[in-house]
Amino acid sequence: MIWILAVFFPLVAAFFCLLPGKGFLSGRLLMVCAPLPALFMALSGQHDQGIELNNFLLQSRLGFTPWGRELLTAISIVWAGSSIYAAFGRWNLTRSFAVMFLLSMCGNLGLIVSLDAISFYLFFALMTFSSYPLIIHSREEHTIRAGRIYLIMAVLGEGLLLAGLMTSVALTGSHYFSDIHLTMATVPETHPVFAMLFAGFGIKAGLVFLHFWLPLAHPAAPVPASAVLSGAMIKAGLAGWMFFFPLGMADFGLWAIILSVMGITGTFWGVLAGMAETRPKVILAFSSISQMGLMTFCFGQGLFMESLWVMAGPAMVYLIMNHALCKATLFLQTGISMRISSGYAGLIKVLSIIPALSLAGAPFTAGIQAKYLLKDVAGQGPFGSISSWILSLSSVLTTILLTHFFSCLEKTSISGKSDAAKYSSWLVMILTVLVLPFTIHHFQPDLRPYLLNSSTVISGLWPVISGIAIYIFFSRFISRKAARTVNALPVLAELLEKAWYHLNSRIRQSRVLGSEQVSMNFSQYTDMIISSRLAVKISRGLEKKFYSWTVFGLFFMVSILFFIFLAWIGQFNS
Repeated sequence: MIWILAVFFPLVAAFFCLLPGKGFLSGRLLMVCAPLPALFMALSGQHDQGIELNNFLLQSRLGFTPWGRELLTAISIVWAGSSIYAAFGRWNLTRSFAVMFLLSMCGNLGLIVSLDAISFYLFFALMTFSSYPLIIHSREEHTIRAGRIYLIMAVLGEGLLLAGLMTSVALTGSHYFSDIHLTMATVPETHPVFAMLFAGFGIKAGLVFLHFWLPLAHPAAPVPASAVLSGAMIKAGLAGWMFFFPLGMADFGLWAIILSVMGITGTFWGVLAGMAETRPKVILAFSSISQMGLMTFCFGQGLFMESLWVMAGPAMVYLIMNHALCKATLFLQTGISMRISSGYAGLIKVLSIIPALSLAGAPFTAGIQAKYLLKDVAGQGPFGSISSWILSLSSVLTTILLTHFFSCLEKTSISGKSDAAKYSSWLVMILTVLVLPFTIHHFQPDLRPYLLNSSTVISGLWPVISGIAIYIFFSRFISRKAARTVNALPVLAELLEKAWYHLNSRIRQSRVLGSEQVSMNFSQYTDMIISSRLAVKISRGLEKKFYSWTVFGLFFMVSILFFIFLAWIGQFNS
């Protein structure tokens, strides 16, 4: 029963949000509780044996992969903290946002515990497409454009991902991850299936050169949506790589070099591009690109040699958990006032820098633990000892960018009354960031003694101090230089958008038969049919009916009950 609740309880909360009257209030209460069954299941340690749903899809399996418990813990905490902000914070919460927020939650939690390719893709697609309404929530021009580019990239990624999944299942003869891993370890690394999975998941992970949607979509979304987009949803790309690449079972030298190079490029590019920005949420979006580049680099190191994943795996999990909690906290922080007149103003400002220090790898944080594990792995990877300098430099650059973030946040933050729900959600996330380095040993090797080592403190302290000093003395020069560098590079998303409109206009000017007597082309005929009175009348009538919450809610309720019934029957039969 706990597995059904962990995955499908957000759908129940979404159904209550559709009910009229006080049903929406009940839905908001359930929204806060929706990720708690998943969090309980991840922390309890009593549910290692998954379940098989015999009557759901093609006998779907839910359970924990080797790193599933850690991923589910971090992601469910991010959803819990963001849900408090979304449900009871003082902002424009609508039924549509609440429903789509919960659908995205269901998809995100479900894909983490999926043990077969079909249910994984179902949850992945649910998360991807239900995120689109969150991005365009305000219906402003810039959010519509951000949503359009996100949707284009998402559809492209879904196509590559679906092709990769179908190919891997065809090669294996089974859709279960346990079988796919064994088969993929015997497939040559030059096989196209790896390229499809790499690109499909890379778009979701915000991998450099595939990241164009991220700096537009994350800032366009409301604060709670930005927190889960950056803190939880982009981790689905990394989870996909971990699920489908045969980690620890074969050497993938080619992909190790590709991922390592793209990871390093993303780490430095994200900082450079972020320094050219002044909007706090945009800076955090580029920081996510930089941090995801670091995780991609770690993943590449683990692919280099079969034996390296034993160390690279824990380092990867440390990085994912730390970034998920810290980045969600920083995004929630953009929604609260940093200029408060109460006696707690100093304490709040001190607490606000904790997630930034953890991302930079400061002493006594989970970030320094991740860097410690990663340095041991990187020294044996494709770049050898130079990787240690790359990691130290990444800490310096992260400090510079996040110092720039706080500088811009201080300028844009306005004085305002305290919002108990917003501050509560932020404080919950701060608490998890504080306790993470001292509790993560329940999942991974105990590195607490390493936190108190003097050499550890020095190795974590000097990049932070250096980064702050560099920003203070050279901030104006860095910003101008970064702006010139970034503006000199074409924004591929805008180029593609212009190319599409140009191609569309050329098609509309073409003639079907190529005769001078034909003055109307195919596009014009299509427009005439679509805009005819009968077509408009029918489409508007259907649209008006389905816009009714009563009709849509009834359909949604029946769908939820049907899927939960199938899952329940499957658990009973297993």
